[in-house]
Amino acid sequence: MNAVNAPTPGAAPGVVRVGYARCSTDEQDVVVQTEQLLALGVPADRIYIDRGFSGTTRRNRGGLDQALAAVWPASVFTVTKFDRFARNMGEANQILTDLSDREVLFGLGGSVYDWNDPFGRLFLQTLAMVAEFEANLGHLRTREGMALAKRNGKLKGKQPKLPESARRSIRRRYAEGEVSLADLATEYSVGRSTIHRIIHGQETPS
Repeated sequence: MNAVNAPTPGAAPGVVRVGYARCSTDEQDVVVQTEQLLALGVPADRIYIDRGFSGTTRRNRGGLDQALAAVWPASVFTVTKFDRFARNMGEANQILTDLSDREVLFGLGGSVYDWNDPFGRLFLQTLAMVAEFEANLGHLRTREGMALAKRNGKLKGKQPKLPESARRSIRRRYAEGEVSLADLATEYSVGRSTIHRIIHGQETPS
């Protein structure tokens, strides 16, 4: 496998790394990733971050787009874990192929991989396959959990923001010309669109 071990900045003189970190909900996770990237020799101003993303799709991930735009030939696009930048085989192959076409290497932790090396490519494709499997398994467990909760009566459809008694009062008072939409929205601490739907019977059934 064409991998160059580079656990410390001094292991690869002259090589500049660009780092990428991602977290979905745990902010501490991105702090840990950032510290690991710094330890690998990634300059602080070359670490790009996405927060609040599951990583199952590249869409709207500005940090990833910036990181991929910041690399150049002979630099190393670096992540601490494979699933931080891709969790399906299609996107992993697309990104890694694009990096290779631009003569950019891929860094996973302290190791650097060449996508053009058959063994390196096989290893990374295997990681992509595992990441996709784990992502799909996670979605399956979530759906099963929601289905079970719904069967047990613990998961219901979208509930109305206001109780029925309040909605009746809103419709009556508005019909009698007592108050405006804006007044009702302020009084009940909801948006005007919510009041409008209540008055005109356009609410989503509970």
